[in-house]
Amino acid sequence: MLKCAYLKTSLSILAIITFLSGCMHHVPELGVQNNRLSPCPETPNCVNSHPETPDSQKVAPIFYTAKQSLAYARLEKLLRSHEDAIIVSREPNLYLRADFRTPILGFIDDVEFFFQVPGVIAVRSASRIGYSDLGTNRRRIEKLRKEFSVVIAEPDTSDASIERALLTE
Repeated sequence: MLKCAYLKTSLSILAIITFLSGCMHHVPELGVQNNRLSPCPETPNCVNSHPETPDSQKVAPIFYTAKQSLAYARLEKLLRSHEDAIIVSREPNLYLRADFRTPILGFIDDVEFFFQVPGVIAVRSASRIGYSDLGTNRRRIEKLRKEFSVVIAEPDTSDASIERALLTE
């Protein structure tokens, strides 16, 4: 009897893992379409800064006052500093997409940034599978917003800015 219960449990777990692994490889249609990031599905495991997003899924865009090229470079550097993130798509000074992998089960969340207009970064973060993320995507965007506000405030120490400073002395 115990052997039968163990076998049923093992087969159930195997079936769930097989189902989930098949879902994990599906990459939704992402990117910029009609000058905006894709809308969220009707599940609560997605947040988006687009004005037409339902309030339950809406987050504010990320604002900045630096040059767009500097903001893009700092955001890219920030994403690269996250061990759980891999940049999978980029269009210089316009768009970044990173896959964030959860530590235990390795689920993937797609996080996108679109430099829609100067001073504004549109954001979207969504789980690839499941229904609820218990607020993970919202917390991730808010954490990245705080981290970005720190890195964008750092002085520009690129060779070009140092050269400009020396020329004005």
